[in-house]
Amino acid sequence: MVAEANGNIFKGKEKVAQLQLYVQDILTGPSPSNVQVAAARSTSTSPTFFGLVAVIDDPVRTAPSPEAEIVGRAQGFFAFASLEEISIHMTFDLVFTGGKYNGSTLNLVGRNPYPRDHRELSVVGGSGVFRLARGYVGVTTVSMNSANGDAFFQYNITVLHY
Repeated sequence: MVAEANGNIFKGKEKVAQLQLYVQDILTGPSPSNVQVAAARSTSTSPTFFGLVAVIDDPVRTAPSPEAEIVGRAQGFFAFASLEEISIHMTFDLVFTGGKYNGSTLNLVGRNPYPRDHRELSVVGGSGVFRLARGYVGVTTVSMNSANGDAFFQYNITVLHY
């Protein structure tokens, strides 16, 4: 086990990657990518949606448009986890399905008080090109449909990896 662990873990020197991606959150239509899976009895009366849990499989695109190229998926879950403000705890993976990072992942986690203009998530790991990744993601809302909740979020990612 030790000999195997000491193998080719690192792929050269540590690098810094800067990525700008757009996550499309689809709540409506025939194929929603954000689906509620649980809620507390009190969620329906909570001004912060406390206790609601959802899973996501959102398209990750190169631009904030439904016609932009899909380069991956944001797959995971989130929970409304604050009694004081609308804020979600997110745990999900950016799974790259195209482009130069095809087959790699970034693992993201953090608190996302999404009504705020700017939020930050942590990059806590990765695979493939992003082995041993760490970094941060600046998140801003590009657009949100007030009628149905569908949205585009800009992810400015700074990641250290091997």
